[in-house]
Amino acid sequence: MTSLQVAEKSEKSLTEILIVIVLIALLMASFIFYFFKHQTQLTQAGFASIAQVFSARVTGIHAQWFMDQQPQFVSVESSQIQTDGGTKINIPVNRAGWVDVGEDVLSCQKIWTFVMETPLLYMKQSVGAVLIEQNSQLLPYCQYSLPSGEYFTYQRHNGKVSTVELAY
Repeated sequence: MTSLQVAEKSEKSLTEILIVIVLIALLMASFIFYFFKHQTQLTQAGFASIAQVFSARVTGIHAQWFMDQQPQFVSVESSQIQTDGGTKINIPVNRAGWVDVGEDVLSCQKIWTFVMETPLLYMKQSVGAVLIEQNSQLLPYCQYSLPSGEYFTYQRHNGKVSTVELAY
């Protein structure tokens, strides 16, 4: 091979490498653009899934309450090892059999912890847990919300979990 042929060959491969790098950069840029464009929809869909899981677990605890002849604490299998070394967790319920920890300052946070067995986090965002007491409404309820405005509520007196809504 002459030096001219070697130079042409290295020039071709350098051009091919540059074309591949530009194509990969364009694909990455378009993926990032579409990800950020649809990020709010992904967050809403994921948080709606969290609300459904919360509702299903509350319903399961209520069903266990019926099967156990309506005790004050429902014992359910936990996904985590407890401090006593066992795998069962005792969840406090109210007279109607719904998860409720009473009139505690952090009652909504404790309810989340009992039901979900996870910290108040969703996709590295903190989930706000607030006890809502309105004058027109006699029964307080818990509201779980994301900083972006999505929230769902949990009625402690009847176990009803709302769908995810936007605050603004």
